[in-house]
Amino acid sequence: MSRLIHTWFAIPATLFIILIALSGSILSWEILNEAATAPKLNLGQTSLATLTDKVKQNYPGAEQLTRTQNGLFLVSYSNDQGYGEDQIDPVTGLKVQAHQRSDLYNWMKSFHRSMQMGDAGRMLVAVVAFALLALSISGLLLMVRRLGGIKHFFKLAKGSTSQKLHIELSRFALVGSLVLTATALYLSATTFSLLPEANSVELDYPEPAFVALPSLVPSSLEPSFLENRGNAQVLPISHLPALKEVDASELVSLEFPYADDPSSVYTLETQFGLGYIHPETGLWLDFQPHSSFYQVSKFISALHTGEGMGLWALFIGLTSLTLPIIGITGIIIWMRKRINSKAFGQADSLNLQNYVPAQEANIVILAGSEGLSTWRFAQEFSQALITAGNKVHLNKMNQVEGQYANATHVFFMTSTYGEGQAPSSASLFLEKAKDLSLPDGCQVNVLGFGDRQFTHFVGFAKQIEALVAKKGFKQMLPLTAIDKFCQTSLETWIENVSTCLNQSLCLKLDKKKVSQFQMQLVEQSHYGDEVNAPVRILRFKAGAQPESVLNPAIDEAFALTPDMSWPAFEVGDLVGIMPPGSDFVRYYSLASCDQDGMLEICVRKQVEGECSGFLHGLKEGDSIQAFIQKKASFRPAQDASSVIMIGAGTGMAPLQGFIKQNEKQVPYYLYWGGRLQNSDFIYEDNLSQALATSRLKQLRLAFSRSAKPQYVQNLLTDDAKDISKRILDGAQIMVCGSKVMADGVRTSLDKILKQEQLSVSELEQAGRYVQDVY
Repeated sequence: MSRLIHTWFAIPATLFIILIALSGSILSWEILNEAATAPKLNLGQTSLATLTDKVKQNYPGAEQLTRTQNGLFLVSYSNDQGYGEDQIDPVTGLKVQAHQRSDLYNWMKSFHRSMQMGDAGRMLVAVVAFALLALSISGLLLMVRRLGGIKHFFKLAKGSTSQKLHIELSRFALVGSLVLTATALYLSATTFSLLPEANSVELDYPEPAFVALPSLVPSSLEPSFLENRGNAQVLPISHLPALKEVDASELVSLEFPYADDPSSVYTLETQFGLGYIHPETGLWLDFQPHSSFYQVSKFISALHTGEGMGLWALFIGLTSLTLPIIGITGIIIWMRKRINSKAFGQADSLNLQNYVPAQEANIVILAGSEGLSTWRFAQEFSQALITAGNKVHLNKMNQVEGQYANATHVFFMTSTYGEGQAPSSASLFLEKAKDLSLPDGCQVNVLGFGDRQFTHFVGFAKQIEALVAKKGFKQMLPLTAIDKFCQTSLETWIENVSTCLNQSLCLKLDKKKVSQFQMQLVEQSHYGDEVNAPVRILRFKAGAQPESVLNPAIDEAFALTPDMSWPAFEVGDLVGIMPPGSDFVRYYSLASCDQDGMLEICVRKQVEGECSGFLHGLKEGDSIQAFIQKKASFRPAQDASSVIMIGAGTGMAPLQGFIKQNEKQVPYYLYWGGRLQNSDFIYEDNLSQALATSRLKQLRLAFSRSAKPQYVQNLLTDDAKDISKRILDGAQIMVCGSKVMADGVRTSLDKILKQEQLSVSELEQAGRYVQDVY
């Protein structure tokens, strides 16, 4: 949600944020300039009475004396030439320079407040301020998540230049942007009377008769201090008591009495309040302190402008300068992600053609898929239901809704990721489905896809079944587990569903025969005996008299015709071997193709490994039965700019086979891990030749039992920058080896790709990440 909010507000608001931020930074620098040139007047250095007397001597026509929040003392006056305003020295009362805001400053101030569009512009500025506030908050949440938690908030950012700039500058500007936007919204609310505006106190102007009384002159004063004015003796300005008790540094504004109006008085506003002073006696006629609300409002305004707060003004000025850079880098990151998404073939949304909205459907199908296999089957199944006359709604499990008003059947189809976790498109399902309610009589079915070789086979599907049972939903069929998309199992499930629905469902599932053939061992190479992990590279020739049999446990197998003695196969396909006395098939990745004239596999002997022990025990000339299972999903992509191959142990076999076939010299980068270089560096000669003929661009090796132990994950981390660049340029990643190794590689790559706002799952869905894991 944070990412969506961040994107929704950023895209339309970035241009306005940049404009307002730039104008704000110009205003900030003007304020900083004022603060830098303002005189340093200490508390107690001079009284307002002394300063006022000097001002009157230098400016007989003075009408108002003002001290700005930045500390400039200004006098407004009139003379024969007209009206003027000067900056003065508060100690001497002499002119420093004429004071006049530049036209640029005045234009920028108006633009910053309303974009030169009046009230409509003020409203637009308020909306932009709200957008920036939302961006700041959502950006904070995203930053904390990206950096690994609040405790890592100050950790240096990683990634591309634009990402580093975006994160580091956002971290610097976070406090400033939060304050600026919050204060801007407050000021906008007072402008439009949504909040009360804080004004200075209102005082009744003194009655003229009261003002003119000469008896207000204190009788205790020495006659030498008095001046004669008409028939009365009055005090000089420098000795007016009320002005003497006010320090010049506390001044806000002082309005002088009109010379030709005997009823006028001094109007004095200080930092603490507002009052009137008798012009002849200097006594207070009235004084009211400012309210707390007024003081807080002035402080909020000062926080927004920086006036009177030198260091803070510098900080918000720098913040305003960084906001355009943050906005531009954010757009770059967003555009790069969009480009990457298109490059990797990601669709912006699901293809929901022929589907109906959730609340209109009688059959709802929710699919959880890490790759595309489960999703594709869900689409095929949905189309079969639509053909049978049903109203079907298909969506990802993360998009589960609270209810499905017209649903009679709901299907949950999901694969399992890692150690029983949800696939990426179902990661939110269990939490969101707690609020799921279904109509009475609605039947639910859970279908799980996986591989029985893994410990947590259909583990996430089992969690869904437990949720279904807990909520008391009626189950149409028990949980059905499909091993490696076994077609026989799928056909049985489809027949059961057809019976329950009383509908004939036709899915395009290809029925294929598995044809065994005989092959003879002609050559073998030995590795790994020194480290007690024997590895054999076994090379077979075709035998005679192939025997065709139906193996219902295999899907996607190659169908051998009776007149063929040697099936067609490619590097990366699987060969199925059933050792004598066993009813369980083992699969090995092929390191050769049929055009090589031999079938080559690489086998590590496992502890108590029935099939690996059988194969290691073969002697040259021995013959065995086998069959081919096609694996078209594990191939180098034809349009890949380069291929990053990652393997360990016997996972090298198909990878080196692909390298051997790389006649076009596409840049192939191989990362491989073994135990000891001098004992189990399989295919060393082949790889050396590939490097020499440019069929392999780079070879990176990691040995876990060397003097400096390393794993392929360490190599990936070391080359993170190069790997990121290759992926962004359109590289494909191929992983082959044990599940433990593959999980470690996936974790390392996810950390690397995170800096580019990508993930292994995204690459996998786009066909840019393929693996052959055992």
